[in-house]
Parts: sequence; structure tokens; C-alpha cells
Amino acid sequence: MSTAKPKKILFVTHTLEDLYGAATSLRLLLENYAGIEADLLLPRSLRRPRDLVATAARLPSIRRAFDISMPVDLGLLGIRRGVADMAHGAMHWLAWQRDQAAYQQMVRDGNYDIVHFNSPVLHQMVLPGLPAVTHMRDIIIDPRSPVIDKLANGAGIVFIDAATRRPFARREDSMRAITLNNPIDMCAVARAQPLLHPRIGPDTAVFSMIGRVSELKGVALVIEAFRQGAGAQDVLLVVGAGPDNYMARCRTLAGGDPRIIFWGEERNMDRVYASTDYVVRGDPAPCVGRTVYEGLYSGGRIIMPGPPDAGLIFEAERFQDAIAFYAPGSKDALARSFAACSGRRVTTRTYRSNVEDYVRSFDAFIESCLSPLASALGR
Repeated sequence: MSTAKPKKILFVTHTLEDLYGAATSLRLLLENYAGIEADLLLPRSLRRPRDLVATAARLPSIRRAFDISMPVDLGLLGIRRGVADMAHGAMHWLAWQRDQAAYQQMVRDGNYDIVHFNSPVLHQMVLPGLPAVTHMRDIIIDPRSPVIDKLANGAGIVFIDAATRRPFARREDSMRAITLNNPIDMCAVARAQPLLHPRIGPDTAVFSMIGRVSELKGVALVIEAFRQGAGAQDVLLVVGAGPDNYMARCRTLAGGDPRIIFWGEERNMDRVYASTDYVVRGDPAPCVGRTVYEGLYSGGRIIMPGPPDAGLIFEAERFQDAIAFYAPGSKDALARSFAACSGRRVTTRTYRSNVEDYVRSFDAFIESCLSPLASALGR
């Protein structure tokens, strides 16, 4: 840390309790980012009050936690929403109209050096003149979207890979940005107890889909390909939850196959990775989500669509023998991958963490964002 006084940062997130993705990455950062004065702004629950004191106490970097109604723009990412989700979103948007003034006052009173937004879906909260750093964990579908310019005009952008950065190509020469892998720490998996299930034995090859069960993740494709290509003793774990109608479709496609286990959400994800030989991705295009690195850092193997463009996978050379690619969207190609891996357990594992290096790189980038801001303010 090179500044004389601690940096004052407000972390704004639309999710903290989720078991996957953006929430996990932010929690790892806030559990390990020392030497700062940080506050946390969370979405206000419309159902029950949040214990903000307890939330702040769980995160060593956080002094205080607040909540407010937040506008979340999932349409920016091309996510289609059902009627119930749209109604829920409309309620939050109306509440945001009420809370905007309080939010603006809170930001002014906090006198923060940086306001960090954990996802581009919060772009409506990026106010003019705010020292905003946005974490690009998602791909903006339309490269002509005015949101791209709005975020690029902020203090900085943290991209998690080349794919999230690609829509910003026209702003490459006029934005402050870094491409930085998510923080991953899988060392605790070495001590975790595997999941207990009568279908999972010592010789069972376990294939896992981990995360939200949705059309966007290609869960249906994976189920169909598994039934076509996997062996009689293999198991497909579907770990996560999703919309009722899509879950019902996936169960129908599974056809009661005893090899396919709908595990639901599991709070102890170390147990899932301790049980998993192969993490499977069903995305319609090459996509390197957090579960890919969690699988690799826990010593497992990956089956994913590809091959991806050069630079999309961090540490590609280190993990090249641990990743199998199949033609995106091809059920037959994925079935062949299942067949090739059938019955083959992963017996030798190395457990890794990049958290220390991640926090150091993140802090250095925040420092670089502060320099031009200080010059502009005459500090």
C-alpha cells in the first residue's frame, strides 16, 4: 500500500449471499483486503430486514454496512426474465426512485476515494463525477450500448477476462482498465469431506454442473449429452437451483435416469469440489466462468465448449492437459467427451490459491485509479 493514509472505498453489490460467481469473488476480496477504510452497500430486502451489523462483522475489511433499494439491469446482459421476476424488478426500481436522494447523500457524506460496483448491472447507480470502478464480471450484449461509454468514463474498469473486455474495444485508448482473474482459493478442498450419496462410490467418475440452473448455462444440453455418452457407473451432479419451469424441463429430460442427481444448492462448496472429477460447462459459446477455475484450482478436470480465443483462459499452458473442449452447442460432441472420460477418476490433485496475488494486483490498480483523480481535484 503506497498511499500515506488508508484508501476510503465504498463497495456496492447487488448480491452477497449467493453461493457462486460475483458474490463469492467479492467475499474473498473483502476477507483479505487489509489496510483500507471500506463500507459496504447492499440491496435492501423487500421481505425481511438484513442484519447489517452482523454482515459487516463477518468481513474483516468492512467498517459499516448499509442497504438501499437498487436498480438491477439484467437486460443489459441479454437475460430474459419471467413475469414474476419482472414484477419483482419493477418493485425494486420504484423503491430506487424513492431512495436515490438518500444514496446521493450517503456517497457525498462518505467522501470516498473510490466507489466500486461489483457488476455492470448496477450502472444506473454510477452518478456523474463519481470516482467509480466497475467490475466487469458479465458480457454486455450490445457493443453500441451507451452504458459502455458511461462505465469507461469512470475512474476504472476491472475485466475478469478477454470476453468481458471485448465489447469495450472502441474505448481501449480512452479508459483505465485491467484484466484480472477472479480470486480463487481452493486449498480447503483438501480437507473437505466428499458428498454422501448412494450412487457415488470410490470408483465413480463424477461430472458436475455447478451454479444457476438456466437456459443460458446450457444445463439441458449437458443432461441430454450425458445420457447419450456417459457410462453406466458415471454420475452427473447438477448443483444449484433455477426457475421452476426450467428445472422441470431439465428433470423431464433426465427421464428418471438414476445417474443424474439434482443436488440443489449446497452451502459447503468445498464438499462439491472434493467429490467432482470433471466440471462441465454447457454455455452456447466458449465461456470461462468462475467454476472453471475452481475446478482447476481444486485439481479437477474441465469439459467446456471451445477452443476459446487466445487469452481467454488464464494460465492456459499450466492447465492445458486438464481441459477438454467440444464444439459449442453440439450434443454429439459433448457426448463423445463424456464417453472419453467415462470411468476415469482424478486421483492426483494439487490445490491452489491466487488470493494473495489477486489482492495485491487489485490494490495496485485502485492506486493507479486514484492518481489521476487526485490530480484532477488538486490533491
